[in-house]
Amino acid sequence: VARQLRPMLQAKGFKVIMTRETDVFIPLEVRARIANATKDSIFVSIHFNATSTNPAATGFEIFSLTPRGAPSTNDDSLALHFVNMQAGSPMEAQSFELAAVVYHSMCGHFLQEFDRGIKRARFAVLRRTNIPSILVEGGFLTETGDAKRIADPEWRKQLADSICVGIEGYRALVEKKQRPMLVAEYRAQAAGEINVVDLALPPSSLEPAATNPPFIPVMNPAPSPTPAARPT
Repeated sequence: VARQLRPMLQAKGFKVIMTRETDVFIPLEVRARIANATKDSIFVSIHFNATSTNPAATGFEIFSLTPRGAPSTNDDSLALHFVNMQAGSPMEAQSFELAAVVYHSMCGHFLQEFDRGIKRARFAVLRRTNIPSILVEGGFLTETGDAKRIADPEWRKQLADSICVGIEGYRALVEKKQRPMLVAEYRAQAAGEINVVDLALPPSSLEPAATNPPFIPVMNPAPSPTPAARPT
């Protein structure tokens, strides 16, 4: 998916840095170090999910860093150590914006995918990066329907394209204050119900988080564990 995504982004004027080019494991701290060495950039970690406890689990989900003082999505309660010990990030707001824009594009381009939502986590690649960062889960290799779709090269190309559109939408939000499209708008557009939509935001909406950001995809060499159990 990342290899298909790279030329799509380059065609739109992005500089793309890959954390790896071959099927080798890159330590999590090295991935973050590569990301942090770039300027005016965003970091997108691309994964496919897996679980040993729920073979019916299916669909897309995106993670951004859990804010300081808040529980992660899979935590059962707001424990004291969330407030006193866990660091946050100055890029929390921008990371959530990036997650939302990419997620709307992904769900808007795929009518059949189950919506697992935008979630919070303290994965190492999110904790250790100091630029807007998200982790994309493109479906479950352990679910029969997802696995068949993921095995289809054309489906993976469509996934790459949806991520690309989301990243371009985030750049437009940052640079032009242009409101990104929502799931319903993507689907209406695909159905031919809308053509050009004025998505401009008022000038006071948001401050820029980055300028023409490079894109740094991570390709995970092995199926990810279930989100609750993934080591960080």
